[in-house]
Amino acid sequence: MIEKFKSFIEKFDLCEKGEQIMLAVSGGIDSVAMTDLFYEAGYSFTILHCNFNLRGAESDADEAFVRSLASRYDVPIFVKQFDTHEYARERGISIQMAARELRYNWFNEIADKMDADSVSTAHNMNDSVETALINLTRGSGIKGITGIPVINDKFIRPLLFATRNEIAAYCKNRFLDYREDSSNSSKKYHRNKIRHDIIPLFEKINPSFVQTMHENLNRFRESHEIYREYVVKKRNELFIEKEEHTEVNLESLKQLQPRSSWLYELFNDYGFTMDQCLNIEKLLNASSGKQFISPYYRLFRDREKLLLYKTESSTFERYYIDSPESKVSLPFSLDIEVLKRDELEEIPDSQNIACLDLELLNFPLIIRKWQHGDYFFPLGMEKMKKVSDFFIDNKVPVPVKERTWILTSGRNIVWITGQRIDNRFKVSESTGTILKLHLYN
Repeated sequence: MIEKFKSFIEKFDLCEKGEQIMLAVSGGIDSVAMTDLFYEAGYSFTILHCNFNLRGAESDADEAFVRSLASRYDVPIFVKQFDTHEYARERGISIQMAARELRYNWFNEIADKMDADSVSTAHNMNDSVETALINLTRGSGIKGITGIPVINDKFIRPLLFATRNEIAAYCKNRFLDYREDSSNSSKKYHRNKIRHDIIPLFEKINPSFVQTMHENLNRFRESHEIYREYVVKKRNELFIEKEEHTEVNLESLKQLQPRSSWLYELFNDYGFTMDQCLNIEKLLNASSGKQFISPYYRLFRDREKLLLYKTESSTFERYYIDSPESKVSLPFSLDIEVLKRDELEEIPDSQNIACLDLELLNFPLIIRKWQHGDYFFPLGMEKMKKVSDFFIDNKVPVPVKERTWILTSGRNIVWITGQRIDNRFKVSESTGTILKLHLYN
């Protein structure tokens, strides 16, 4: 197993001895095996562990186990705790997706901070096959059926050569202890249904199904590389990079056949979903102004061109104002002032100034970008209004919407900066103390 591990690393040039390697270790069987293999192969490394606080005492026990593992191998360890449920709730995503985002965001952050050469995850051959099957059930292009890549930027997967059974045998022979994640046996998760129900059925037909599928995925990956090279060549021909945006000639797109597949391959890298890519075809014959928005780009028609603009910042970027006296670094200039009611003769008539009843606010205040589903009670109104409808009614241009920040207190919107405060937080006759915010564009 150790020789196979070394050979796999050398074959794909994953890392070298003396480099700064970080291992993502959960405490489960795969990551424990990976840690031992790196140690036995003579590599120096650091351990990273995420505590998602999803399983109470079990999560804390996992953390304690990984800390002891680092001590046993006498290597440094970094641990990060997350409020995964809150993160998922704020973004309206699943717990699994939230954990993935938190994990990889932190891995990238700590790797950059420590100037690491690579971050190694313990994905094995079975994981790669399961991923391809999941993508097939959801709908996928060719890339989706290539499995998990061996290298993806700084991330390496040196266990993709081994099946789950081979890893279990290695741990048994080496007398390695590991933690069992109780959620791995739950069939409420899509992956576990495939792992426990679907793959065993295929193995009745072909006992070497996982190995056979792994070989298929390698062929798919190589085919995709050939295919991808032509797609990139075509994109370079059709997409014209300007200083602030990218232009795509409509007539050139209309000549492509099969058009739907071409649109998917050309625009998927910009964050557009498969459904969006298929609907982009409607833009070819639509009037100017219609658009599609991905997490990273917006695409709209302008006369005989499609224009791609990169969004200025992440939807999930957040800043916190811990108290009226706290200093905070924001992406814009904001003056914060606390006043007694009698110190303010009149409320300034400016959209860039918000005067709020301080006693109604719960700190920390959060500053973030608006999201679909957000609502508030616009000043002067007693009824709820969706922020998206507010923008439409006030004819707010798309670029302005993308630059607009929202100030919230708990779950409630307090101020659409530069536009309107929420009626629930306005200054009234009973207000004793005012929080005055002045936005400078």
